[in-house]
Amino acid sequence: MAKSTRAETAARAAQLRAEAARKDRQRKQVIAASVAVVVVVIAVVLGVVISNQPKDAPAASAGGKGAAALATLEKLPASLLDKAPAPSPAQAPAKLQGGTALTQDGKPKVLYIGAEYCPFCAMERWALIGALSRFGTFTGITETTSSSTDVHPDTPTFSFKDATFTSDVLAFQAIETQDRDGKPLQTLDGANLALFQKFNPGGGIPWITYGGTTATSGATVDTNAFEGKTYDQIIAGIQDPTSDIGKTVTPAINMITAQICDQTKGQPANVCTSQGVQSASVLLKR
Repeated sequence: MAKSTRAETAARAAQLRAEAARKDRQRKQVIAASVAVVVVVIAVVLGVVISNQPKDAPAASAGGKGAAALATLEKLPASLLDKAPAPSPAQAPAKLQGGTALTQDGKPKVLYIGAEYCPFCAMERWALIGALSRFGTFTGITETTSSSTDVHPDTPTFSFKDATFTSDVLAFQAIETQDRDGKPLQTLDGANLALFQKFNPGGGIPWITYGGTTATSGATVDTNAFEGKTYDQIIAGIQDPTSDIGKTVTPAINMITAQICDQTKGQPANVCTSQGVQSASVLLKR
């Protein structure tokens, strides 16, 4: 009987040890699995965080094919613009009947409303950038082309979507309402929308008001001159006042400059007293 009891006790002890070993293996497996899950979760979280980090900011100016053209456009010498033909009456802004002064931070404000898909906006921006650059400095202009499916398809140009303008004498605001595919881009609302609807009920673009008292609707440059041109060809044409593009863009730059000088009370003087601007200002007195 004693031998049987000892044998049973030994068997029971062996069983207990086996169960303890089995439970220990299970515990280790659970720990290992938990660690693996934690590692996976950490990796997923890190992946989400990294993917949501802000991407590099857009270039401060146009890149690629348009970079050199933009740099040249922003620094056109007065000596070149003084050789430009006189602007035509069609290039002069129209007076807004009932228009009141539009200012920002105590400075006269130029308000541009257009869209990236619009070929006429694409062409007008060349003249507008050339003129505004005589009063201040742009950052954030990016290059684009007009719509591939509209008239004058893929016209090389620049977008004001991310642009800012700094000047001691002038304020500028641009609203690009749609991208080059016609999708909504920037919102036209509030006082800007009210001004646009009051003085431009047809809704045509580009629409530009100079100080809230004058405005242009549509391109003031010859649209046919841009047909099929590249960035290099456009800027080369602007630098030659005798070329088809030069004959239309350089007078437009002087006309816009003269209109802005009227708003800034002749400041800066070296710009507003230049020969090309003085010749263009004659049209403002009509």
